[in-house]
Amino acid sequence: MEEEKDNRPLVKDLLEKHASQLVELRNILEKEESYCKERYDDLWMLRFLLSHKKVSKASAAAISTMNFRKDRKINELGDIRHKMINHLEAETSDRNFEIHRKHMKFCHSPLAIIYALPDPDRGLIQILTPKYMDQENFVKEISLEETVEVTLYGNEIIFQVLDDITRRTGKLTKLLRIMDMEGYALKDFNRALMKRDAAANKALEDHYPGSLGTCIVIDAPSWINAVWKVVKPLFPKKFVEKIAFADIKNPKDVKYFLKYVTRDKLWERYGGNNPEWPPSPPSQFWK
Repeated sequence: MEEEKDNRPLVKDLLEKHASQLVELRNILEKEESYCKERYDDLWMLRFLLSHKKVSKASAAAISTMNFRKDRKINELGDIRHKMINHLEAETSDRNFEIHRKHMKFCHSPLAIIYALPDPDRGLIQILTPKYMDQENFVKEISLEETVEVTLYGNEIIFQVLDDITRRTGKLTKLLRIMDMEGYALKDFNRALMKRDAAANKALEDHYPGSLGTCIVIDAPSWINAVWKVVKPLFPKKFVEKIAFADIKNPKDVKYFLKYVTRDKLWERYGGNNPEWPPSPPSQFWK
């Protein structure tokens, strides 16, 4: 049986290990008009440093992000965790972003996008099921800029959840994304949407470093390997490196999930012991 240890690194150890680099990074960021000491603290800078390794690259990405957040007025949004999509609602509500409500109109089921937090002190889990998505009409009705907006607000919500958990637990916490390919047919695949999604991810890749832990692809049809070879170059390298193809019928592949959730809280569908389905949403965010 696979180990279920919580191996998230301690923030205090990481801050200590990278203390001198963080001082150097802060000295660079302090010169920027968009810098805010209270908002862009050591933990915020740490994710950039861990993602980019070198201070020069981390500072370039951090400055770009600070300017982006200023231009887009992201910081003025405040706490937006309550705007997360609730997959148990038949329709989106007024608390959701307008662009997310528009996006969900092209989903055949609210289960197309699931957010779950089976353990409030572990990472957020996002489950995407492409068979429920009307990809053709999405491309027709939603522009690239709107696609970027959909991704941006989604990333910001996810980041705020992960940042809160990290600060409460003292452990660096990341997202587990599950791409559930059950029932996804080749006729439903839309390359234009894939290219647009890749473009949106590239546009935002430097602004949310260290948020995604792993993207597990399950029940992938036989044709997906050929398609993946074609579209893989479109996505950011850091994203591609986090892709894992798993066979849920293979007990050994449960290891990919157990880095983020215990076996008892992992749903049976993915090799765990939890019979609940669909998962309970993290409703504490919209109370």
